[in-house]
Amino acid sequence: MWKVYDRSNGSAILEMEEFVRAHKKGHFMQMPYWGDVKMFWKWRGISVYRQGRMVAAMGILIRPLPLGFHLLYAPRGPVCDRNDFSVWQELMEALKQMAKEHRAILVYMDPDELDENDAFRLCMKRLGFREQEDDGFGNVQPQYVFRLDLSGGSEESIFKAFGAKTRYNIGLAQRKGVSVQEYSGAVQIPDFVFESFYSLMKTTGKRDRFYIRDLPYFRGLLHALQDDARILVAYLRGQPIAAAIEVFCGKKAWYLYGASANEHRNAMPNYLLQWTMIKRAIARGCELYDFRGVPGNPSEQDPLYGLYRFKKGFSGAYTKFSGLFAYQFRPVWSSLVKIAIALRRKLRPKTRA
Repeated sequence: MWKVYDRSNGSAILEMEEFVRAHKKGHFMQMPYWGDVKMFWKWRGISVYRQGRMVAAMGILIRPLPLGFHLLYAPRGPVCDRNDFSVWQELMEALKQMAKEHRAILVYMDPDELDENDAFRLCMKRLGFREQEDDGFGNVQPQYVFRLDLSGGSEESIFKAFGAKTRYNIGLAQRKGVSVQEYSGAVQIPDFVFESFYSLMKTTGKRDRFYIRDLPYFRGLLHALQDDARILVAYLRGQPIAAAIEVFCGKKAWYLYGASANEHRNAMPNYLLQWTMIKRAIARGCELYDFRGVPGNPSEQDPLYGLYRFKKGFSGAYTKFSGLFAYQFRPVWSSLVKIAIALRRKLRPKTRA
C-alpha cells in the first residue's frame, strides 16, 4: 500500500518526519521541510506501508518546465531498505501516478548509497533507471565525500584520530584568539549574523570561482530547518573571518556550507569551525558527521586538492556513492531536458561546500 500527500496533510507529514529521523538512511533533504527551502519547487511525499507500518518514504521536488511539463527530483531519496525490490515497485507505482498528474518528463534520484552496493544497482536497473555519467563532483549532490564515524567515540578519542596537522591547526586557531559563536535556526537570528555569513560567502565565491545562492535562500534554510540547522561564525578580535552552516537529521550531521575571509587565513578559523561542529554533533548524539563533497581521486595538481586535503585531515572515511540515476517517463522530451541541464551546468561554475 502506498499514498501520496502534500504539506497540508499534517498527520502524514508528522509520520514521515518521525520515520526519516529514525531510519538509518534518513537524510535532511528527505524531510518535508526541504520543500519549504526549495521555494521554486512543489513538494510531494510518498509513503509505503506493510501491515500498517511505514517501510519507505520519499520526498519529491517538482519543478515546472516549458509547455506544462515537469521535472521530478528525489534528493538523497528514498528512505528505505534500498535492496528491497518489492518496496521499490510500490514507490515506482506512486511515482508513475504522480508523473501522470504533473506531466512529468523524468525523475532524478541520487541516494547516498555506497557505490559497491550491487544489489541496489540491480534494483535500479530492473526498474528501468539509467545511471548518469559524471565527474563525481558535478552531480546535483556530491558523489564523493568524507564521513566521520562518531558512534561510541568521545571528544578526546575522536580528536586524537585527526591528522597531526589538523590537531595543530585547531590549537593554533585557539591560541591566536579565534572564537566561534553558534546561532540556531530555532531562534531569531540577528540580521548582522546573516549579513556577515553572506559577505564571507561572496568573498569565498569570488576567490574560488564558484556559484553562491542569494541571501534569502540562507535565511529560508535556517528558518525551515529550525533546530536542525545552525550558522557558526568564527571571530578574531570581534571581526567575522569565517563561517559555516551545519545541519542535522536524526543521528547524522552535515557540513553544508562554508566560507572565509581573505584576511587572517593563517589563524586557521576553518579548522576550529569544523571541530566545533563535530563537537556539536557528538553532543546531539550523532553517529555520523558528513563533510560533503570532495573531488574523486584528485591529484596534487587538481585545483580542488586543497579542499580534499583539508577534509581528509579530520580522518573521515573517503566514501563514494552510487551517483545520479534517471527514469524517463517521456524519453524524447527527457533527452532535450538533459541537454538543457548539461548546458546550464557547463556555463555555471561548480558549487562547493
